Amino acid sequence: MSKNKEQKEKLEVSDVKLSIEKDILESNPHIFEGITPKEKERIISIVAMSAKSHRGPLPDSQTLKEYNEIIPNGADRIMTVFEKQSSHRMEVEKQVIGGQVKQSQLGQIFALIIGLFTISCATYCIVSGFEWSGALLGGGGLTSLVIAFIRGKDYQQKNLADKHPNKL
Repeated sequence: MSKNKEQKEKLEVSDVKLSIEKDILESNPHIFEGITPKEKERIISIVAMSAKSHRGPLPDSQTLKEYNEIIPNGADRIMTVFEKQSSHRMEVEKQVIGGQVKQSQLGQIFALIIGLFTISCATYCIVSGFEWSGALLGGGGLTSLVIAFIRGKDYQQKNLADKHPNKL
C-alpha cells in the first residue's frame, strides 16, 4: 500500500473515531469518567470497528468477500439474484410503458371517432333545419373533447412533477 493511501486511511479512521467519541459524549457526557485514556481509545476503536455503514443496492466488496467465506460462491449468488431482479424490473417497466402508449393511442382513436360522430350529427341537424341544435351539439361535443385533452395533459404534468419534483 502506498504511503499516501495509508495516511489517508489513517485520517479517515481518525475522523470516524472522533465522530463516534462525539456521539457517545453527546448521549452521555460522563460515560468515560474513571477510564484511562488508553482504555477510552480501545473502547472507541472497538465501536468504530463494529460500526460500518454502506448505502446502495449491493453489499460493499468487503461484505461480499465475507459472504464468500461463509457461503460457497456467496458473492456470485448475490450478484446473480441482483442481475435477475434488475432484468425483471426492466422488463416490467417496458411492459408498463408499452401499455401506457397503447392506452394513449386508443384514447386518441376513440376521441377521433367521437369527434367525427359529433360533427356528423351536428352537420345532419343543421342540414335538416335544426341549426341551433346542430350548433350546440357540434360546439358542445368538440368543447368536451378539448377540455378532456387539456385535463389529461395537466394530469400528466402533475403526475410527472410529483414523481420528479426537482426536474420541473
